Amino acid sequence: MSSKIWKVARRRIVIITNQNNFFQARLLIDDFRDPYKHFAVEEGILRQVADGVSPATLRIRRFYPSVWIGVNQYLEEDVDLAYCQREQIPIVRRPNPGGAVYQDEGSFCYSFFFRTKSFLQHLGIKDTKKLYSLFGRVIIETIGTFGLKADYSGVNDVTINNRKVYGSAQLELNDAFVHSGTFLVKTNIDRLANTLRPSKLKFIDKEFTNVKERVINFSDALQRDISIKDVYHVLIQKMAEILRINFSPPTKELLLEEEKLMEILYKTKYATAEWNYREKPKLEKTVSMKTKSGIITLSVTLDSAIIKEMVLSGDFLFAKKKEQDELIEQLIGQTITTALKKISVSSLSEEIKRALTILFTEVKGDECCQGKK
Repeated sequence: MSSKIWKVARRRIVIITNQNNFFQARLLIDDFRDPYKHFAVEEGILRQVADGVSPATLRIRRFYPSVWIGVNQYLEEDVDLAYCQREQIPIVRRPNPGGAVYQDEGSFCYSFFFRTKSFLQHLGIKDTKKLYSLFGRVIIETIGTFGLKADYSGVNDVTINNRKVYGSAQLELNDAFVHSGTFLVKTNIDRLANTLRPSKLKFIDKEFTNVKERVINFSDALQRDISIKDVYHVLIQKMAEILRINFSPPTKELLLEEEKLMEILYKTKYATAEWNYREKPKLEKTVSMKTKSGIITLSVTLDSAIIKEMVLSGDFLFAKKKEQDELIEQLIGQTITTALKKISVSSLSEEIKRALTILFTEVKGDECCQGKK
């Protein structure tokens, strides 16, 4: 066994590695606090990992106050746009699924990028959904290091005394994958509650009724102030130990190829109103339901029982956005009966299949009732 000792800021990160059994990865702790550039960096790294240019990478970062919405969400449904405009809080659409979140310099995020096949093989798993609980264990043990008990909750959350302190999301692109998480350490909870406006359906099976009751800062749970760097340094060490990852000494510099792609994505995608302020189509029928992985909303317009237009929105978790979009294309122009058959044999998760089957059946039932009038 060999060890590597890095001195980062005021703490020492000691990671013990066995080169034969540990997954090799770069440790990137950069200073991109602009939310638009942040997501340009995220997609840039993911694409370069997929192309074999960038190595597997753990990226740690913090941000200026901003609101991030999931790729399948619409602003008017989950964000208080007037408040954000008044307080000059930027809003950016993430490339991954999940719900709207508020970020500031009192929280930190990480993303772990990797080639899907090699990392899953390293972990001895086949299903990427298992990554939620594996990374959740990293967070639980990080919290435990500071003397508190935490629990894995739902699909992608970690809670302390039933209040959310951490959430995560995933995205797949070709042969590459990224798992991302956000850790609330000393975020401005009042501002978080004012920026977000989640659906009542989100809290239907919960003991709380609003965002402020739902979340907690780690520092508040500890009942003392704590350095954000202290927390993420422990997280890095726990991730190395639990997932058997050997991180290179930390760097803050992107590869040249990553930086070039970041600039392109920033200008053409993440800094544009077309991407961030996408308008929701006004379709004839909208139905929603809550699943274990989030809210799914189906909006459709039918023409003589044929699906003319269709949109899926919500904070549901599905990492394969390309396959989701391809399925929607296949369903347009079909009857609901045919659509249900195509859904049943699709690559969507069983949970999403069940939800879409229920929602389309509801739409079909309403259409039949209208036809009898």
